[in-house]
Amino acid sequence: MELLLKLVALVMRLVNLVLGVFLAWIGGPPRSEPFPVIRDEVLRIPATDLAEQIRKRQLRSVNVVRAYVLRIREVNPLINAVVEERFEAALAEAAAADERIAACGDDSGALEELAKRQPLLGVPMTVKESCSVQGLSLAGGVVRRQNITATDDGEAVHLLREAGAIPLLVSNTPEYCMGFEAYNNVTGWTLNPYDPRRSAAGSSGGEGALLGSGASVCGVGSDLAGSIRIPALFCGVFGHKPSAGLVSIKGHMPVCGDSHFDQYLVLGPMCRYAKDLPLLLEVMSGPNASKLRLSEPVDVEKLKVYYPQKLDLNVNAVPIAPEIRESLRSAVKYFQNKGIYSETINFQHFCDSMQLASTELQTLQDMPSVFSSAKPNLLWELVKVMTRQSEHTFAAIFMYCITATKGAVNEAQRKKYLRMSAELKKDMTDKLGTDGVFLMPSFPRPALRHHESFGHVTGFMYTMIINALGLPATQVPLGFNRDGLPVGIQVVAGPNQDRLCMRVAQELEKAFGGWQPPK
Repeated sequence: MELLLKLVALVMRLVNLVLGVFLAWIGGPPRSEPFPVIRDEVLRIPATDLAEQIRKRQLRSVNVVRAYVLRIREVNPLINAVVEERFEAALAEAAAADERIAACGDDSGALEELAKRQPLLGVPMTVKESCSVQGLSLAGGVVRRQNITATDDGEAVHLLREAGAIPLLVSNTPEYCMGFEAYNNVTGWTLNPYDPRRSAAGSSGGEGALLGSGASVCGVGSDLAGSIRIPALFCGVFGHKPSAGLVSIKGHMPVCGDSHFDQYLVLGPMCRYAKDLPLLLEVMSGPNASKLRLSEPVDVEKLKVYYPQKLDLNVNAVPIAPEIRESLRSAVKYFQNKGIYSETINFQHFCDSMQLASTELQTLQDMPSVFSSAKPNLLWELVKVMTRQSEHTFAAIFMYCITATKGAVNEAQRKKYLRMSAELKKDMTDKLGTDGVFLMPSFPRPALRHHESFGHVTGFMYTMIINALGLPATQVPLGFNRDGLPVGIQVVAGPNQDRLCMRVAQELEKAFGGWQPPK
């Protein structure tokens, strides 16, 4: 497998070189007009505060929902993130929420009970298209599925709606969620709100773009190899990958027949304000929320902050950009200046993350395929893609080819890497315990140019290894580089210690400013 990975790394270097020249040539100028300024201050209020102000009748849900509808209509022509909307139904649900609150009158007991049962009452949200919303598209960017709608809400969406949240739309993904950019032959490309020449990433790229542009306050994403955290990085927002198995993946498309799939694929919250993460995760976790102890206070000053001594993985064709390294250094320095314990650490086998994560995911059986045929003619499909005759994207075929390398790993190697993966998980779990966090990159670079992801495949190992180990991680925005692109890091903790990630995210938001709208 080492030989195969070295070959992949060499090919990626060559691809990066060619793409760099090509994209510099075709890239075109940046946006000539300023991105629309947020004029309605309602759009700057966190979801938890919106819910409280709606309950106190300081705001009406109808006005909040209308403000987001107007913002979405204003910016979507610039980012192309919406697959299908339900604005009229959402406004009707908002009116019903206002009536429910009005019926409580000044009865503080009734309002308190309402807050417990529906802590998100009247708050709008957006949802990645792959996470079922009843009556809306469930095509997943697949041409032959473009007329398919969800018959029911997925479990996580259902729990959020039971808590009073109001879905506005479903957002764009790569074809079958198989790609590093939110692009497909049904909806087209989603553009980064900070620079339209750049990717919003995938597969929760539509959510990332809407949140980054101030057109959503909170959303639902899914993550198998970084699909929440990398769009959150590229679009300057927060995204949390929960501990494995806590949030139901029922209603997600595609789904794998393997009973262990929910140990790798997770659904999680994305938002602009870190304070919203605990409430969103508590609701989405349903009966598993008690395992997370999210209401327990976390004293940041008693945490142990670990960070890698050596950032680059063994086989990685993507050098870490100076601004990403600086983001990590700045975060560590902030905690050191507060007198919080910090330590560099080299986790056992961590430098082999690429091999370990790939092997873990290759143990899954009955993986979904974008192709209707069990054995597609890949050469013919590539010919059709090049001549624009294929219903599939090159990204979907590319991802299929990557997953098809399963046979390149012999049984001895597989056992070796699975043993190493188990040792790495134990090492990280033991070291992080219940009071430690590990700060590391989510991706080696800020937002890539469109198409450039094909030359940066190995860079996704920084997030993919966290899925393979089942650990929680929160992507945190930490400002911008000199090109105005968001930068940041992910905060990792031990199993079911999600609250530590989110508390650190809140602390870093306070220090570095968190989400800032595009200029």
